[in-house]
Amino acid sequence: MRTAATFQRYTNIDHQAEQLTGFDQAYQQLDCGSYDGAFLACDSDEVGFFVERTNRRLGQQGAGPAGVISAVVLLSDPGQTVSNGSPFTMDDVLLVGPGGAYEAVVDAGVEPAVFGVSLESAAALPLRRLSSQQAGRIRRIADPELSRKFRAVAANALRSWDAASRSISVPRSVMHGLMLELLTAPSAAQGSSHASIQLYRAARDVMLDALAEPLSMPEVASRVGTSRRTLEQAFDKCVSVSPARFHKLLRLNNARRLIESGRHSVSRAATCSGLHHLGRFSSDYHDLFGELPSETVRRARVLISDPTLAGV
Repeated sequence: MRTAATFQRYTNIDHQAEQLTGFDQAYQQLDCGSYDGAFLACDSDEVGFFVERTNRRLGQQGAGPAGVISAVVLLSDPGQTVSNGSPFTMDDVLLVGPGGAYEAVVDAGVEPAVFGVSLESAAALPLRRLSSQQAGRIRRIADPELSRKFRAVAANALRSWDAASRSISVPRSVMHGLMLELLTAPSAAQGSSHASIQLYRAARDVMLDALAEPLSMPEVASRVGTSRRTLEQAFDKCVSVSPARFHKLLRLNNARRLIESGRHSVSRAATCSGLHHLGRFSSDYHDLFGELPSETVRRARVLISDPTLAGV
């Protein structure tokens, strides 16, 4: 069946993160340079299909929408992708149950495709029953053939894109069949219970709750009940950067969001993010985002005056 769809380019990671309906995604930019991304979204009452692309390495957090069972595959993978502390490749399929929380690090150029099936619209009782057992869970299925089938559906859907009618063709019955096959496949690893991802999440939450505080990494380690060395190993496994570097990236991303809101001056945004040396802040900000804070201010003023430019 043909379903309404949208395709948009983005220069702001937060605007792009909002497009994956119901997943409550949040992105953090993890490497340096200006941002350029694209997102295709098809979100009907029965099925959802989303594909995105980015030119930057991103940390992504989210959770499966209530009443929806979702599958994620990679259409291209020129870099390294990590999902809930474990490597995620083109031979894998990620099963996201309703409310299942995920953490991912996606390299530049990687193209994830997300499929979603509404459980209310699923006529097949086995599909609804098996999906209910996945509530709050994430499962990685290492099955190259099943991954290939999902990628084939994605490729056909992308080829069916019609710019004039802004619609694509998404075969509901095929998606239901693939979801049923996925739900009965054996798991590769229970990434959501991985010790490293749990430790990383706890430390990240401590950092986010104390962005404006002078917080050392030994103190972060102490607050989550581990050693600094173990904390460093967890961050290396989950996001491939040190805890100290990740904390700085969180602060810079937060400062950018405050500046873009139009409610904070550059100096206040930096201070509220725990970045008190304004000269160093400006340099670090430019290195990460490819523009000076003052340039972000000017761009934010344009977007605030004309919100329709947000996806340009």
